[in-house]
Amino acid sequence: MTEQEKEIAAKASVPMTIANGFRWFFMIIALLVLLVMFFGNKIWEDAAWYAAFSGKAYAFLMWDIALMLLCSILRIIFAARYNRIVRNL
Repeated sequence: MTEQEKEIAAKASVPMTIANGFRWFFMIIALLVLLVMFFGNKIWEDAAWYAAFSGKAYAFLMWDIALMLLCSILRIIFAARYNRIVRNL
């Protein structure tokens, strides 16, 4: 590959890398919230504040997982675009 082709391939991989970074970010947030919920159910199961928190946490997780799914779909789209660009070089 020439230097110009390498630059084109590197520029095409940037959106895929960004989408993957956001996917990992949302996945780590979901994991941390789920760990708090898991251990919270064992430690604070009778606490009133925890019952209110768990309802809001489930709503937050729904949106977090939806955004993680969106980032995964975008990553697949950008990977297909990257593969098409590299194949045509």
